[in-house]
Amino acid sequence: MSKVEKEFTAVAWEPSEEWKAIQLTPEQKAELRAIMQKKIERARADGVYERLMELQGKVQWDLDLEELRRDRD
Repeated sequence: MSKVEKEFTAVAWEPSEEWKAIQLTPEQKAELRAIMQKKIERARADGVYERLMELQGKVQWDLDLEELRRDRD
């Protein structure tokens, strides 16, 4: 059997007008970044990140089906 080499052709992607129409403007992006930064600062002030570090390793994120069934009984 001979080796078959695949040829990859780069395809230039042109965004459609519909795609362009739903993109955020730079001003909208800046405004959303500012809002997100305020939320981050509020969470930091409330101690959310410290609490997350306390829980890290103590929380069981996945349970098997048998454990879930036992909890229902």
